[in-house]
Amino acid sequence: MARRKLPKKTPRGPSNPPPDGSTESAETESAETESAETEAAETEAADSAQQAELTAAGAVGPPGPFWVGLISAAILVHLAALFLSYSALIEPSSTHSSLLDLASPYLRSTHFAADGRRFYLAHATPDEQPHRLQFASAGQDGDLVIDRQTEWTTVQPGGAAGFAASDRYGRWMALAATLAQSERPSLAAALLMPLISADPSIDAVRVVRLPTQLTTVADDSAPPVYLARVVRSGDQVRLVSIGAKRLSTYARDPLAGVETEAAAGDAAGDAAGDAAADAAADAAADGGEAIQP
Repeated sequence: MARRKLPKKTPRGPSNPPPDGSTESAETESAETESAETEAAETEAADSAQQAELTAAGAVGPPGPFWVGLISAAILVHLAALFLSYSALIEPSSTHSSLLDLASPYLRSTHFAADGRRFYLAHATPDEQPHRLQFASAGQDGDLVIDRQTEWTTVQPGGAAGFAASDRYGRWMALAATLAQSERPSLAAALLMPLISADPSIDAVRVVRLPTQLTTVADDSAPPVYLARVVRSGDQVRLVSIGAKRLSTYARDPLAGVETEAAAGDAAGDAAGDAAADAAADAAADGGEAIQP
């Protein structure tokens, strides 16, 4: 057996003091040793914390096959309910109707129930056309004649289509057009008044509908929805609505109208005279007395 080496014995009692300058070096070495041990302890604590986080992240893995199958089945049921709801717009069969009644509680609670209402991207109605506000200014002579030669300046929306500014502009013009067509031009003028009051160069204003791919030539040639002339008197600004020309039964030329009425009266008198003469001839042929008109 190997013999153990005995430690060397140190003498007891106070040790001899070290030479001058050795005390400071010993304190410096002890401080460096303590700082190194502290850094090592902090490094070990950080490593252990990081290892714990990695372990916890590894513990939360993907769901098991049961949950994957359950979620997939729920998605399929949802898509099937949507198909039943929107395909029932075209004469559903009895089986389709029964399945739709079965899924109606879920569809109504999730607001996916179509209720047999048809959906269209557009109805091609005038209200769905884009509206634009246009204004005209008087020339150098100060007079403005509103006709086909009038130059109109279009007020474009404040942003691209789909943005909030464009949507607000569209609702503004659509409401003005609706009021003008509802025989309420004063309310339409109230909507346009802030813009007109801010620009003294505006002498006439109108709201037009832009043509689309769903409109016809007759729709595109329709008159403006709203047309008005601006009347300024000092600080007051008013809009005088100009209605579209309508068909009437009055003659364009008064003399022509009188002649037409006279000719119609003569024709009626001749017809009445001929009818009376025929009646008298028939009565004389029968041997009776003729009644003179």
